[in-house]
Amino acid sequence: MTNNLIMKSLPMVASVLGSKYGVKVAIGGKDAYTDGNTIHLPALPLECSETLIGLARGYIDHEAAHIRETRFDWLRLANLTPLEMHVWNTFEDWRVEHRLARLFPGCRSNFTWLIRHLFGDTSEKVADPAMAILNWLLLSVRAWDVPSLNGQRDDVGNFVESHYPGLTGRLNHVLEKVHAYCDSTQDCILYAREVVSLLKEKVASLPRQNGESKTGKSGKNGVSDELPLDALNRLIQADDIDLPEGLGEALAASLRKESPKELDESLRVARLGTKTTKPLDPEDVTATRRASIALRTQLQGLLQSSVLTRSMVGRHGRLDARQLHKVSVADARVFKRTGRKVGINTAVHILLDCSGSMRKRIKLTTQVCHAVAKALDAIDGINVAVTAFPAGAPSNGGNGNDRAPTVCPILAHGERMHDKFVVSATGCTPLGEAIWWTLQQMQPLTESRKIALILTDGDPDSFPAARNAIEDGRRFGVEIYGLGITSETITKLLPNHSRTINDLSELAPVIFGMLRGALVK
Repeated sequence: MTNNLIMKSLPMVASVLGSKYGVKVAIGGKDAYTDGNTIHLPALPLECSETLIGLARGYIDHEAAHIRETRFDWLRLANLTPLEMHVWNTFEDWRVEHRLARLFPGCRSNFTWLIRHLFGDTSEKVADPAMAILNWLLLSVRAWDVPSLNGQRDDVGNFVESHYPGLTGRLNHVLEKVHAYCDSTQDCILYAREVVSLLKEKVASLPRQNGESKTGKSGKNGVSDELPLDALNRLIQADDIDLPEGLGEALAASLRKESPKELDESLRVARLGTKTTKPLDPEDVTATRRASIALRTQLQGLLQSSVLTRSMVGRHGRLDARQLHKVSVADARVFKRTGRKVGINTAVHILLDCSGSMRKRIKLTTQVCHAVAKALDAIDGINVAVTAFPAGAPSNGGNGNDRAPTVCPILAHGERMHDKFVVSATGCTPLGEAIWWTLQQMQPLTESRKIALILTDGDPDSFPAARNAIEDGRRFGVEIYGLGITSETITKLLPNHSRTINDLSELAPVIFGMLRGALVK
């Protein structure tokens, strides 16, 4: 799977970055947030623009940096005021991003793009001189990495100086220490308190004008009419709701705006859920063994012929009398050596539909699934896994509003084969979401070939979402096939890559006919 393709696909971006940073990333639900372990993105459009992927990538980088680096326990103990918290966040955002960029240099370009995208607009002017102080602090910090913001920073700084002479100079001394020495969450807390202390000192030093008071209430109507002292007093006493959004909040709001209202238009990735599995009954084991042996015999015969040795002509090996005529033309290729075709090196992931519509077919489906998995697992060079969908509630939590589709692994890649394949049939058919989850699991596998096999009987919850996942999967090099269980509905999604069976006895010839070309290609 080429990196260029992956970075243009939001689910794969989430998977790759999450694995790299050691965090979990979920896509689905209505909101963007972080619970301390998992970064949650809302359901997003099936067709993601470059800008949207850039925002999502930046959000993952930013929140992963906080999860890895911020000591939230220290922050809780500090008991900061809303203004101190806002200034702390400005400093801490920059600090944790720098720590992440040192570990993973590639994310530096993500942050640079994000800063330019969010802060590079010079058209909007802040009319409130006190709020302009926060804007100037933000631009000053971000200009350390993106010098193109220097002009905007200086314009805002001149505006602040016109109302609070000498303030930016004093604040610059703090910023110099932040840039040079800020190395922890505690450092950012101390420097944020120092900034707010300087603002309070400025309030005490400003001459009072008519209408101004120590309470910060001048009696004027509107921020533009407010006098500088009162504006600064109001800033110091501000609540959270009165202060600008932080970077994380601004990114979350941007992602929420992109979330589609209709399920058919949304891109979601299933999450790990829970589902009870039981061993197959003895009579089912006997039936699946027969089907599995028949399939394995056919596949092994096919694969054996694909790796037969053959003779090759070369410049070393055993002398081949039939090639001696080449000596007269100074061709040294007169030796024979044995060669071997490349053997199979394939990962196969089986998706088992156990939705409510499968109730009458679930016994046959689990038998088919076990027989195919067992036959493939017995062949050297095939790495097989099985995942059931849907499952129960997400095992990694959520904010209560997501109601995300789920999957439950029955057999993981690399796990020893077993017979606990019996599952109940209940719920909807989140096929697209399950395919995306499967693609995320297969992306880091080292096998040169990757195949997904869907066992199902009916339509997915969202046909566009399933089709989109299949198309993207193929772009990443994953071949996707479908096996209809007593139903030909799967042919609507996979018209040239699907078959149907009505009985376990049909399994071997049907699967062999469908996969023979894929396995030896």
